[in-house]
Amino acid sequence: MTEPYRPQAYWEERLSGNLGLTTVGHSGLGRAYNEWLYRARFRAMRRALRAAGVEVSNKSLVEVGVGSGAWIPFWQSRGVAHLTGLDITSVSVRTLQDRYPGFAFEQVDIGGPLPSGLEARADLVTAFDVLFHITDDAAFAQAIANLADLLRPGGYAILSDGFADTPWGPIYHEYHRSYAQYRAEMEKHRLKRVHVEPIFFTMTTTLAGGDPPGVRWFARISSANLKVVARLAAHRVTAPANYAIGLATYAADGILCRPGQRGPSLNILIARKE
Repeated sequence: MTEPYRPQAYWEERLSGNLGLTTVGHSGLGRAYNEWLYRARFRAMRRALRAAGVEVSNKSLVEVGVGSGAWIPFWQSRGVAHLTGLDITSVSVRTLQDRYPGFAFEQVDIGGPLPSGLEARADLVTAFDVLFHITDDAAFAQAIANLADLLRPGGYAILSDGFADTPWGPIYHEYHRSYAQYRAEMEKHRLKRVHVEPIFFTMTTTLAGGDPPGVRWFARISSANLKVVARLAAHRVTAPANYAIGLATYAADGILCRPGQRGPSLNILIARKE
């Protein structure tokens, strides 16, 4: 029988090894392919920030689910003035505080009450590949409320999920809620959508069900691609081949991107606190 999902214990164990891309990304796909997945995330974020007119330089940012710290160099390169990393695990907080002594890190479960002193101080708050790992609906609602509470009025929340018309899951530690579910919770806390940016088309799992048009083709392509990548990643000799596959699918997804429209897999959503 499968053990029930206990978020803190699950992530503490998963991050307890070498804290890097494969511990928070797709562990079965190997480092080479995960590097391309993160390049696609960074590319989509650059596009989203530009399209929404969101400035990072000299701003304060709270990164929820900071994990391995993969996003920290990205925010540093854009001139963020101050960063606070929140994570459910102690291993992430300890490790990243040592790596980045100029920033602050705290152990926080975003699905529970916020510690005092964190509220309404950030210009930007991110929850990237985080909220779909909250499978409990009450904890999800609390997480959205917390994101809003972390922001100053006029600040921006930057989230990632499928935001499809129909939910996907819950399956163990993943529950990709529909856009309607997100919108209902965001509206309670004066978070208004300003932009959506697709991240993946062929590179990873399709989440959109029957939307948008052509999603079945993307599902077939991504499924076949991931099976090949996983087989290659399982062996040291063949794993480097995934660098070429990652490059090819990264290029394809860049061409397929239509800013402002949802893609069939993960998307970035930017919302402004009114």
